[in-house]
Amino acid sequence: MRINDIEYIEVEVFDVRSSSQATEAFSMILVDKFNKQRYVPIIIGLNEARAILGELHGRLPQRPLTHALFADLLMNHIPDYNLEFISINEYSQGIYYASIVIQTPTGSYFEVDARPSDAVAIALCANVPLYFKKTLFEEQLQLTTRSTEYDENAIIFPTTAARRTSETSKAQTEWETFSLSELKDMLQNAIEEENYELAAKIQEEIEKRGDGRK
Repeated sequence: MRINDIEYIEVEVFDVRSSSQATEAFSMILVDKFNKQRYVPIIIGLNEARAILGELHGRLPQRPLTHALFADLLMNHIPDYNLEFISINEYSQGIYYASIVIQTPTGSYFEVDARPSDAVAIALCANVPLYFKKTLFEEQLQLTTRSTEYDENAIIFPTTAARRTSETSKAQTEWETFSLSELKDMLQNAIEEENYELAAKIQEEIEKRGDGRK
């Protein structure tokens, strides 16, 4: 699909996975709808994970959450405005950027800036397509080598590992100076600031300390 001469691919939410060691961080796994061995994980917070999992599995609260309120307001209470689709468009300094695309009564469109986690929850609630900028998806692409079950032991990182090797080696030395509790505080701050790349690195270090090292 092309939007304003930019090519997008359609994606869907495969799952939201929690970290065994870092309860504050979750990975939202977005897969290529037509090639489900291609995926991009995005780190999100606890409340966002609950909202998305609720929509995925039909476990909805008695009262609407913010994303559901937004979707209901737009779809059912504002005449002639249509929620068309959600797009993930940009990645800068560790932060993903998404847009909610709305059609007006005149047939024109406008975009509302949103966090990917909120935008995805809205897309699931409203049952509208979710698109990912193709070049960005391929830059962040990861693969599963066996099946769409996403066995953690079957995941490889062909496009990102090479360019991040030196960064990771440096980061590992830096993380060693922090205690586990300090790392968890840093992880929470990174999530709140939507610095997904930093959050992923901190989460990796926390998971490595699952052997009991403080």
